[in-house]
Amino acid sequence: MRENVLRNLASRAAKDPDFLRQARKDLEGTLVRHGYHLTAEEMRRVESLRRQTVGMGDEELSRTLASGLEGRTGSPPARPAAPSRRSSGPARPARPRG
Repeated sequence: MRENVLRNLASRAAKDPDFLRQARKDLEGTLVRHGYHLTAEEMRRVESLRRQTVGMGDEELSRTLASGLEGRTGSPPARPAAPSRRSSGPARPARPRG
């Protein structure tokens, strides 16, 4: 996944109200018209964000996107460490005494 492409797309949506409005009406068409060619994974991520923010107004969404971009670098977020054997899964029930 190209974080820089997604970051650029979020920045554009946060700064350009016409682009955001068009994208909310016709996401795929707007992306193509503006030269964005997303991979299937990138498109799934954008569609997921779209579903999560459907109840927001344009201004609120713009602020949310802008605040999410603050302090971002070019590298993707670190992956969480794998769980250790001691902490993976639910605890076992105690053995019945008797």
